[in-house]
Amino acid sequence: MSVLSWAVFIDKARTLGRIRNGHLAFWKECEQWLDRGAPPRELAAWSREHPDLPLSSLVLETETLTEVPAIRRAAERAAFLETENLERYLILLSTAVTISPFLGLLGTVWGIMTSFWDMSTMHSANLTVVAPGIAEALTTTIAGLAVAIPAVIFYNMLVRKIDLVANEMDRLRTILEEAAGGGRGAVLPGDRDLPQRPGAHPAERI
Repeated sequence: MSVLSWAVFIDKARTLGRIRNGHLAFWKECEQWLDRGAPPRELAAWSREHPDLPLSSLVLETETLTEVPAIRRAAERAAFLETENLERYLILLSTAVTISPFLGLLGTVWGIMTSFWDMSTMHSANLTVVAPGIAEALTTTIAGLAVAIPAVIFYNMLVRKIDLVANEMDRLRTILEEAAGGGRGAVLPGDRDLPQRPGAHPAERI
């Protein structure tokens, strides 16, 4: 379970790090697109060159749509699929967090029971009789905690990072809806408040 937890964390951390770097480049391109008041096809062309980014998926999913309700539905559908993909295998971490302490407790109880069995068999409460069972109990307890503590840290970190990606997708959905202008096409920068990308924060980096 510890190996699985570390494997999931390393894989997700690498994926989210790549997405974060890609999204920084995306927002720079998006800001340039907004400043020019150009048609969305320029942003879509950039997105086609980086199809593995969640934000690119939203742009490509709504590329041919002009009505705000249609854009909203398509963007929400794409965001749901991207979030579901990012959350894949997180169940392994939550399972490790839940089960590992109980396995450690099971080992603790088993070790103590073994000590009592040995005491009854040897008719002695000597340290050499009870020490092996107590050692087993402590070892399994430590093993369970050693799995659960990193797993809960990994889980909380990854959930937070995925939430940040989901927030970015929601922000982009709003931008695309504003750019559509109720189905009338892209509006000029002077006719609306320019949306801004989420500001980078050191705590948001993996």
